[in-house]
Amino acid sequence: MTLLPGVTSYLNIIETSLKNSKFEFFRRFFIIITSSSIFIALSGCFKTFFSFSLYGTPKVYPLIFATFLVIYSVYGLNKITDIKEDQLNNPDRSNLILRNKKLFKYSAGVTYFFAVIIGCFYGWKVLLIILFPLMAGIMYSIEIHPRIPRLKDIFPVKSIIVALSWTIGNTFLPIVDGKINFMIMILIFIFFFTKSFINTVLFDLMDVSGDKKIGARTIPVVMGSSETIKLLLVANSILTMLFFIFISYGFFQSLVIPLIFCLIYGYAYILYFYNTPNRLKLELLVDGEWILLVFISLLTIPLTLY
Repeated sequence: MTLLPGVTSYLNIIETSLKNSKFEFFRRFFIIITSSSIFIALSGCFKTFFSFSLYGTPKVYPLIFATFLVIYSVYGLNKITDIKEDQLNNPDRSNLILRNKKLFKYSAGVTYFFAVIIGCFYGWKVLLIILFPLMAGIMYSIEIHPRIPRLKDIFPVKSIIVALSWTIGNTFLPIVDGKINFMIMILIFIFFFTKSFINTVLFDLMDVSGDKKIGARTIPVVMGSSETIKLLLVANSILTMLFFIFISYGFFQSLVIPLIFCLIYGYAYILYFYNTPNRLKLELLVDGEWILLVFISLLTIPLTLY
C-alpha cells in the first residue's frame, strides 16, 4: 500500500529537513511540544472548535480553552504513569518526562483545576463532561489492585476508552444548553469516535515492538499490522459512506469541503503510516489534522458562521 507520489515526496522532504543539522532546533522544538502534550492539547482545542461548526452553534471560547486544559492535564498524567512503556516505545519523550517529572505533575494538576473552575461557571453538565476524561484516565492508566488489570491492558478496551474520552467532550460541549437534532448528534458522535479510534490505533501501531515486550494486548499486537490497517480503512470507509448519505440529504452543506478533505486525509495517513514507523511525523500529521481542518474551514466557510 502506497501513498500518492507527490504527498510521499513532500513528507520525505520534511523528514530529510528535520534530520539536517540546520533544522535540529525545529526537530527538538517539535519533540518538546509533542512530548509535553502541548501540541495534542492545542489540536484538541481546534477539534472542539470544529465541533461547534458542525452543529452550527455559537462558539463558547472558554469551553474550547477548557478542552486544552483537560487534554494537557490528562495526557500529561498518562505520560508520567507510562514512563516504563515509553522507555521502549518513545525514549525521547520518556527522557524529557523523567528530567521534568515534577513540572509535568504539578502543571497537570493546576491546568485541570482551572478547567474544573471554568466548568463550574457553565453548570453541572459541563462539569461532568470535563471530569469524564480524568475518571477515564484514572481507570485507564492506574492499577487499582494487582488482580484487577488496567483498562489499557484489556483488548481492545484501551483504544475504545481513549476514543470515548475524546468523543464525549467534542460531541456534547457545543450542545449542553441547546436543543439539537438527535440524528445529527449521533452522526457527530460516530464521526469523532471513529476518527479518534483510528488515530489511537495508529499510535499503537508505532509501539508494537515495545508493547509486545511488556505484554500489552493492543489491537496491532493481537491482529498484526496488516489486518489492523484493513480494520482502519474499513472504519474510515464506513464513516465516509455515512457522511455522503447525510450530505446528500442536505446536512453539513457549509462544511462539505473540510469534511471531504478530512475523510480523504484519513485514508492518506492510514496508508502512509502503514510503511512509515516515524512517531514524530505521526504526531504532527495526525494530531495536527484538526488544526489544518479548521484553517481549511476558515478559508471555505463565510466568516459570519464564526
